[in-house]
Formats: sequence, structure tokens, C-alpha cells
Amino acid sequence: MTVRETPGNSRLLMALSLFVAVLLWLFAAGEREGEIVLGVPLELVNLSPSLSLVNKPPSWIEVTVAGPRILLLRLRMQRQKIRLDLRGSREGITVYNGLGKSIRLEPGLHVTRLSPATIEVKTAAAKSSQDK
Repeated sequence: MTVRETPGNSRLLMALSLFVAVLLWLFAAGEREGEIVLGVPLELVNLSPSLSLVNKPPSWIEVTVAGPRILLLRLRMQRQKIRLDLRGSREGITVYNGLGKSIRLEPGLHVTRLSPATIEVKTAAAKSSQDK
């Protein structure tokens, strides 16, 4: 019995080879470590009506994330946001650090750098309409 090469067999073999090559490439690319830099918006929430902001904190934080490249590609497509909860703030200067913990990342990814690393929020008593 002899095996004759038919056009259908050849195409099937080529498609299977291409599929295996893509799988191997994804596996190799996914295992390599990489880094990306994201611009993440900073959102101030829950400021007491009795307080007003004296300074203007940055509206964006530059976040560097490291991990497997395949996860970094997916992260780039997600919309991230850092929410700075000002509930319980008092009049004066409050310094916030550790903002990288508020970014939701998949297991295997981690924040390596934030710029700025700390946010300084200066508040004062809000002027009432009677004070004007």
C-alpha cells in the first residue's frame, strides 16, 4: 500500500504545522519577562464637603509593571485607575504612599516603579457661602 500525496493532505499538514508553530511562539513569548509603563489616572474621592483642596495633585501616575509578556499585553488593554480615598482627611497636609497596591493586577504581574511615588494632598477648611 502506498501513500499518495494529495492536495488536501498537503494543506492539512501545512495548517497543522502553522498551528503548532503559533502555539510554540505564544508559549515562548509568554514565559519571557518584560516591563511596560502605563499612564494611570489618579482619582480623588470622598473629600469632605467641609474641606477644599489647596494644592492640585497630579492627575496621572506613571506606573511601571513587570511580569510575563503575554500578561503585559492583556494589561495594556485594560483601563486602570488609582482611587485615592480622602475619607477621614483633616485640614492640613496628608501624604499618601503605597499607591501601587491599589492597582489590580493578575497574578504574576507586579508594580516595580511609581512616579510620583508619594502624593501630597493639602486641604483647608472650605469657605461657606456666608464667608464670601
